[in-house]
Amino acid sequence: MQPNGLPRFCRLHLKRDFKGIIQGGIKLQYKEVVMWCRVSQKKTNIPVRFAVVVSRKLGTAAVRNRAKRLLREAFRLNKKYILAGTDIIVSPRGCEMLGNVQAAQEALMTLIGKAELLSSSSTQKTI
Repeated sequence: MQPNGLPRFCRLHLKRDFKGIIQGGIKLQYKEVVMWCRVSQKKTNIPVRFAVVVSRKLGTAAVRNRAKRLLREAFRLNKKYILAGTDIIVSPRGCEMLGNVQAAQEALMTLIGKAELLSSSSTQKTI
């Protein structure tokens, strides 16, 4: 049985990566979710990498952790539809919008669609 979590190579870790994406990438907002993204210039099979950044202003630790879990799950379910070599950072600014996984998927896929990061092989997104 395969574990359902995100493997290490699909996560952003380094400070320089975060800084490069936020300073040199595209910033988009949908409702109360902000996304920064950057597509790699190399044409190799680099996996899609993802990170969630949550401010303490969002609420208690339980609220922040739930928002992170929901956004990670939404990414995990839809990462096959995103262009290879894309780095994505997501930051929820309000917890009311992220009530369940479907709401998180809607927000994430709307932002990815606005950024035109959907791969050409994906004709239909799952929401």
